[in-house]
Amino acid sequence: MNDQRSSGAEDTRTSEPRGASPTFRALLIGVDFYCLNKLPNDATYASLRGCVSDVDRIEKALRARITMPLDIRTLLSPNVGGDRPGGPESAWPTYKNMKAALDGLLARTQPGDHVYIHYSGHGGRVLTKFADLKPGGFDETLVPTDIGDGSRYLRDLDVAYYLDALTRDHQATVTVVLDSCHSGGATRGVHVAPRCATGAREGADPTLDTAERPTDGVASDEALRAAWARLEAAGGGRRAATATTWLPEARDYVLLAACRDVETALEVRLAGGGSTGVMTAAFLDALEGLGKDQTWRALYERVLASVHSKYSSQTPQLLGQGERQIFGAELRPVVNAVRVHEIDAPNRRVKLGAGLATGTQAGARFGIYPPGTTDFTQLNQRVGVATVDKTMAVESWASLEEGAAIAPVELGAPALLEDTGSIALRRAVNLFHRDDLPSEIDQDEALGAVGAEIEARGRGFLELVSGGTPHYQIALTRDRRYEIWDPSGKPIPHVGTVAIGAPGAAKVVVERLIHLLRCQSILELADPVSGLKDKLRVELLTPPPGWSESTPASGGTVIEPDGDAYVIKPDTWVFLRVVNESDSPVNVAVIDLGDDWGIRALEPPPPEGLALPTRRYSTVDARREARFAFQFFLPQGRDSSLDVIKVFVTLGDADFWWLLHTSIDTPVTRSLTIRDTAANDALFRLREALDAEQNTLRDVRPRSAPGDAWTTRQLRVETRRA
Repeated sequence: MNDQRSSGAEDTRTSEPRGASPTFRALLIGVDFYCLNKLPNDATYASLRGCVSDVDRIEKALRARITMPLDIRTLLSPNVGGDRPGGPESAWPTYKNMKAALDGLLARTQPGDHVYIHYSGHGGRVLTKFADLKPGGFDETLVPTDIGDGSRYLRDLDVAYYLDALTRDHQATVTVVLDSCHSGGATRGVHVAPRCATGAREGADPTLDTAERPTDGVASDEALRAAWARLEAAGGGRRAATATTWLPEARDYVLLAACRDVETALEVRLAGGGSTGVMTAAFLDALEGLGKDQTWRALYERVLASVHSKYSSQTPQLLGQGERQIFGAELRPVVNAVRVHEIDAPNRRVKLGAGLATGTQAGARFGIYPPGTTDFTQLNQRVGVATVDKTMAVESWASLEEGAAIAPVELGAPALLEDTGSIALRRAVNLFHRDDLPSEIDQDEALGAVGAEIEARGRGFLELVSGGTPHYQIALTRDRRYEIWDPSGKPIPHVGTVAIGAPGAAKVVVERLIHLLRCQSILELADPVSGLKDKLRVELLTPPPGWSESTPASGGTVIEPDGDAYVIKPDTWVFLRVVNESDSPVNVAVIDLGDDWGIRALEPPPPEGLALPTRRYSTVDARREARFAFQFFLPQGRDSSLDVIKVFVTLGDADFWWLLHTSIDTPVTRSLTIRDTAANDALFRLREALDAEQNTLRDVRPRSAPGDAWTTRQLRVETRRA
């Protein structure tokens, strides 16, 4: 593999010979340090902590996964303290260096090359001089490290110019990932930071920079205007106004943006130290869990589910060729294999050649394969799965899961680190003392009552913290009510508030926290490592004209998602189409996770008046498909609602109705009888943990055991009035 690596922005204008094999060219920009700055609205771009580490991890992922020759260039401004970034000045992401790096990228790119541009840092907004192109009157920007030294911004029209040149003139396959935001606002909490300007005076536009700065771009005004117009024309003149207006909706590239226009891109403190962008972390996790479906749409759905289940105020966006393969080529599988060093047969344990020095932690799961295995994609070849329960410097002891025999395990056998994604079952809660409440509100007493209830009734699912990034925050309002916030300090939608003086108020708050945990755990449940997921297609369709609900669901037209969700009108019927491309029949169950934090059965539907269906699933035969009809309504008094439709598919007998739950403001009754599933059900561990009277697990990995096969898909459906 050819591998060019450069840290810095030198512009190499030398021509490369035509006809050479395609090269994967990456420009990675991470801006932690910002020179002292202050905008006319009194806001500032504060220095960040997670952008350089974002770029470092992205670079490692590219080197591990890309199979073609690599050309990676980086611009970094590490925050090392003091009044200057770390590293050489030539490698800082100043405006001058960013422009030179993009010019150099343009000069080096040949037809057939693949180009990836990643930016982690602040985003901003300025007034545009292209009012005819920008109905809103603003340009969105990337903020260079030297913005406080009178520098200029890299505007969206500048980025569009390079994208147009790369795709049109150089015929490259182009991807842009932006972990930044140009809107949003301040956060309230610990170790959570927005990637936009903060601290604007009251009444001022919080992120708009009206300072006089040079307005000339990376090319002439005519060239910028023409490039923007060409991209808009390539996308049919449509802009995703309800999602992100960063760039025109074109079919010539892929853009993955951290959030909607009106939202905030967050960075958070990691449990083990260090910080990261929420979207970049989800992006890297999704890359690790990819199967054969390596399209941007498949990856985006995983990113969206991961981010939005934890941070409801941040909704990643995807523009462009969603059906295109990620990075434009099949990715090399990452093989994290170690060896079995010792076997403790009486205790069914193995010692593995991975320890603290390699980042191995208790709870990590390794699939053990026969000696000589080189193809680790065949899960049925595993002889067992072992979970690490004791870590040492360079080795770890791991116990075989129940049902796996120790006899087939051999010394020197390869053990592969499996999907590290896990669902947090012990969630951190911060009791947030506000400094803007009247002194007569006794925050210590009210928050202390919640703390005492967490200790007494948290069942091991909740733990109080004062540092790091929490999962939830509890605060008081001016009208003396408890409020549940997300990690950034925004109230979690549709959870409601509880009066401090209400009977058992603190207990109700804790019950709602556990309710949220349960719902968010189900939302975070992603595809396991299973060949089944690559043989399943799930689509939404509009019924054909003249269709009646009294007739079977047939025909229909595929609905395309609008940004991050499928948008339908109230009282509309839709078909859910499930296509089974495997050689075995599959069992299907469908649930609806409403934005009122209730979980309801859709398929099979419960008979009228009953909470549970009388059937556990519907069966779709091999190489066949099925359509299920659903109708969506709006809650009274609301103009929109969001439902997450989760489709569970399994080869074996399973019961998913233990997932069901009332809405968060409905008293919970435990009178429902849930039929048991087999102990080897792949979801059994999650069910067992969530239903425990006292949780002892910090997280759970509901992954397939050898021979099991199940998968899940989810679709976001927004019901809104026209």
